[in-house]
Amino acid sequence: MDRLTISEVNLARTGAQPSLALKPLSYKQYDAFKSPHSLKYNPSKLSLKHLSVESQQFSGASLKKLATPSPSCPAIQLCTGRPNADHFPWKSFQSGPETVTKSMETPRNDSESNGPYELTSMLDYGHAAGSPQLLRFITEHVELVHNPPYADWGTCLSSGSTSALDISLRIFCNRGDNVICEQFTYAGFLEVADLFGLKTRGIDMDNDGIRPVALRTLLKSWNWVDGDRPHVLYMIPSGQNPTGVSQPAERKAEIYTIAEEYDMIIIEDDPYYFLNLDTGNVGSSPRPESLNNLTPSYVSLDTSGRVVRLDSVSKILAPGLRAGWVTANDSIISKFLSYHEVSSAFVSGPSQLMLIELLDETWGHEGFFNWLQSLSKKYRQRRDIMIEACKAHLPKSLCNWSIPSSGIYIWVQINTEERANYSSVVSTLDTESEDSRLCIENRIQANAFEKGVQVTNGSMFEANTYGNQGLNFRLTFATADEALLYTGVRLFAEAIKEEFNEVSHSAVP
Repeated sequence: MDRLTISEVNLARTGAQPSLALKPLSYKQYDAFKSPHSLKYNPSKLSLKHLSVESQQFSGASLKKLATPSPSCPAIQLCTGRPNADHFPWKSFQSGPETVTKSMETPRNDSESNGPYELTSMLDYGHAAGSPQLLRFITEHVELVHNPPYADWGTCLSSGSTSALDISLRIFCNRGDNVICEQFTYAGFLEVADLFGLKTRGIDMDNDGIRPVALRTLLKSWNWVDGDRPHVLYMIPSGQNPTGVSQPAERKAEIYTIAEEYDMIIIEDDPYYFLNLDTGNVGSSPRPESLNNLTPSYVSLDTSGRVVRLDSVSKILAPGLRAGWVTANDSIISKFLSYHEVSSAFVSGPSQLMLIELLDETWGHEGFFNWLQSLSKKYRQRRDIMIEACKAHLPKSLCNWSIPSSGIYIWVQINTEERANYSSVVSTLDTESEDSRLCIENRIQANAFEKGVQVTNGSMFEANTYGNQGLNFRLTFATADEALLYTGVRLFAEAIKEEFNEVSHSAVP
């Protein structure tokens, strides 16, 4: 049978739209790049019986699917937790066979340099912990910011928080274990936990995060029929995904005391820690005493080596680097390195090279803190625009919303108890019915999408599948054009108003 030729490839590319290869189309986007030659073949005959039970039931990360926009529907993106590309610190990137040069947005003012490094070494196989020059910077950074109060702590690079979370659960959990988390939590954690056969137990939250009383009550009165008492607590303590709440120092101290009492591991997943929206300031010098605007982290309270802290560059530099770092007891770090060696192996060499150039060679610690201060101010401006839009357009008799002090999310709660103001037949909106609640949620989201704005359903983040979790939506002010944030909230508010007005009309005989 005829084969595809290089000249045919070149001809096809000439006639293709320039943007085709730049925008993700779907999980199967490769179909768009195939030639007509592929259509001549018969379909394969693979039997899906060969797939594991786990893989048959898993179809990928739900949030990642939402984050892949459809080219045919350019909705205002208030749903995806991506950082804004305008705020990436790299403005150009040029490469050749022998050199890599970059221009940075904020060059250092001094002439300090930690010495040259070889590009070839960064393109070769690397160490699971990371290159020494970058690992030195990260270790210094951890000590400057967190100062872990025990001697045998360590750190290593990770291929982003998602990979680090996956490895964390592999290290500490066995299939069938119970794991504690926040009542609403990162959907990716819930999906990974489900793949591992773990049972998640969400703890009630307030405006300061997990309620210590609820956590202690669950542990103290644990029903052993449900299995062993949980020994792992997963939390997002700053700008929590999805609720946007941040735990103050007093709350962290209470929860850490409970973890000590019940001998629990704390997984501190904290990608939004440096997006400080209250002050927009994380200090202007590399001295630890200048970082007092940041709430102490769990790892800074940890004297027992029970905290595993996950950091990521995704929200503060660029997600495409797929890089972050883990801080924990050095025996736990050793386990991370063991898993790295049989999975991702090491963080991409070019990514490490870019980080070394930026953090160590160009900025230094002081420059990094200055960048974080500047970035916080930019996101604070975006948050304020969205909050003003919420005040102007969301119906106050129906909606409550958060004003986050960190992160990129605003959590909108719809007060179902006020439905009587909109309908004389309240039974048509059965608040106790799970099907009714999810149906309303889906209708609001679909109506908003038709109007031109995409938001995220709150049910995607529910740790517990039982009980009435309320009617909630997550909005993000990070991704959309700043000029469209106000409009996006207005369109979302219209969908909410229409949903309840429509029910009211339908209830009239």
